[in-house]
Amino acid sequence: MNCFQIFAKQFHPALDGGAGLQAYCRGRTGLLADDGARWGVLILPGGGYERIAPAESEPVALAFLAAGVQAFVLSYSLLPQGWPQQFLEGAAALAWLRAHAGELGIRPDRVAVCGFSAGGHLAGCLSCLWDHPLLGERLGLTPEQARPNAAILGYPVVNDMRYIAPLGGEEELRLDRRVGSDHPPAFLWATGEDATVPVQNTLDYAAALKRAGVPVELHLFARGPHAMGLADRESARDQAHYTPHAAAWHGLCVDWLKGV
Repeated sequence: MNCFQIFAKQFHPALDGGAGLQAYCRGRTGLLADDGARWGVLILPGGGYERIAPAESEPVALAFLAAGVQAFVLSYSLLPQGWPQQFLEGAAALAWLRAHAGELGIRPDRVAVCGFSAGGHLAGCLSCLWDHPLLGERLGLTPEQARPNAAILGYPVVNDMRYIAPLGGEEELRLDRRVGSDHPPAFLWATGEDATVPVQNTLDYAAALKRAGVPVELHLFARGPHAMGLADRESARDQAHYTPHAAAWHGLCVDWLKGV
């Protein structure tokens, strides 16, 4: 496994701040899978835009890597830094992965985003707003460079203003109002017991995707609290966050991703 880290200025010279990108990649060792056609996934952990949640970072990356997907965790800027900093960092990271696809062992048309909670909101912003003029004005990116090829959202913030309002740009960042027909195929999952980001956020997003004609797969598990990550022992911070039934989301997601 090849692990390395780069910082914001390295994946785009127009960025400043402390954002970083941690890579978890398989090197080329002559195996059948080393054909340069793997998926790459940009992981956006949650934490209410106030912290980067460990449970949704390295454990998730290692699970994707074990499934044959090259994984990259973005530690994006946090509050009080607001919109559009995190959005710019995410788009720049996506473009960097696409530009370096050959050396990373991925295909440039197989770059996905995977976000949880507030990171799910950021993944949704990248999936809905990849053609936003800001990306050209601030970063010189084209829409094709910034658009994810697939979107994976776990218990995402979609229209909960408690988390969106501190970023600024309130109405622009209500994701269920920004979904268009050019949104990438999406995989969503959440639990009915989530008391932090109500499951209605996920259901509203799924409904918006369906109205727009976007392919969407939705898994709603009955039990489990917020911020479970993988929902297995590798990512659970306590017994309550270990929910083996909900942990099935990851295997389902990998199967879905490889069929996109």
